[in-house]
Amino acid sequence: MKLSAAGTDPQNANEILTAMNVLYDYYFASHAYSCRYPKPNRFTLEFLLRQGAATAGTILDYGCGNGRYALALLQRTQAHVTGYDISQPAINDFSASLRGTPLADRATLLCGNVALLEGQGRFDVIMLMFGVLSHVGPRAERLKTLRRLRGLLTDRGRLILTVPNVFRRRPLDLLCAKIKRACGRVSEPLKEPGNIMFTRNIAHKDLHFFYHLYTVKGLKEELGEAGFAVRTLCPESVLPEWMITQSDLLGRIDAALLPLLPTSLGYGICVAAEPVQE
Repeated sequence: MKLSAAGTDPQNANEILTAMNVLYDYYFASHAYSCRYPKPNRFTLEFLLRQGAATAGTILDYGCGNGRYALALLQRTQAHVTGYDISQPAINDFSASLRGTPLADRATLLCGNVALLEGQGRFDVIMLMFGVLSHVGPRAERLKTLRRLRGLLTDRGRLILTVPNVFRRRPLDLLCAKIKRACGRVSEPLKEPGNIMFTRNIAHKDLHFFYHLYTVKGLKEELGEAGFAVRTLCPESVLPEWMITQSDLLGRIDAALLPLLPTSLGYGICVAAEPVQE
């Protein structure tokens, strides 16, 4: 599948997974990701700590990338952190950051098929940061992923995730997708409202991303259907993530403005949820 502006839209969840794998391999191998997002969003990291990561014994970072958040948690907690990602270059970067440090003793890194997580035990906290869930695919696939992760949580464990807000992201791509749906010119999985493909030039190459953009209501509904009860919701940031992770000044301004912003208008949506006990 071509990952360019002229590429063919994916037709199913397997094609999305393949496309995202190739895309993120390039994204991390080119080091463009670490340049765009050089460190964690300070508010998001504090949210993780407040919502259970500070005292957790075991943490799973699902879609860990190069360990942008997992490394910070290894430094600030005593938890054992398992990082899982489909991109080998991302895991290679994460592994390089751990090499020769005592943090490596509390880290397990996995790459490849999600079945690798079976047999790893259960986790006190599972995190999906910065839109990982939005890249998974159509609603059925997202629900499948959430239910799988629910089975990996301890009874009193906590799921913590951040997703992109439909009211703050890619308005022209959303409008284009809506027009195509109205004209009957779109195929699965883009028939689902909120699903888009967009193009970004990364290291001199046009890459085609799949994204599902969330409303607060839609996120609550998906989590509820997957067997989770939402405990906390808040906006992730006022400004785009890349701005506040590249500039300390903008990060401080964002943190000062964030308490004034309703969750429905955040650049991203932070949520902490717990499995519903059957």
